Amino acid sequence: MGITINKKPELDIDGSRWVEIAKGAKILVGSIASPMYKSHQALIKRHLAAIDQQTQVGTKAFNLADIPNAEFEADDDLFIDLAARHLILDWEGVDVAEKPGVPAKYSPELCVQLIRQMPQVYFIAVQTGLDVAVRAEEKAKETAGKHLPRTAGAASGRARQTKKSVGSMSA
Repeated sequence: MGITINKKPELDIDGSRWVEIAKGAKILVGSIASPMYKSHQALIKRHLAAIDQQTQVGTKAFNLADIPNAEFEADDDLFIDLAARHLILDWEGVDVAEKPGVPAKYSPELCVQLIRQMPQVYFIAVQTGLDVAVRAEEKAKETAGKHLPRTAGAASGRARQTKKSVGSMSA
């Protein structure tokens, strides 16, 4: 019995892709494998874990009355801000109510407002960022257009009879 080591999918850390979020509006999404996205995501997770540990979340000792009167950031807010700063890189076809029809310059702050108005933008960005990272769609398209390589043997079908050479006959 042996061990087989599979090659992990190659991650695209610098790639990006435009995705339509509404008619006439699209966002440019980067890879979730980018170092800044990954490191900031890890920081957020550690921050939330520290809060859980302080308040004893997940243990029998957890008691709502024991939680200090302090406001903790919601994880939704942190992950939305992360996407707006490091996953969504630009947009086209987005404007603001104060200047309708005038394209708004991309900023993380405006992007957070867009995500709050259209929460599906966050989920589209995360899914696209994952696709960019593993380049799943591009690989599938590349593979779909290629023919399988020919094998060393002849085409499949009924086998031909082989002839025995004269020297191989035994008497």
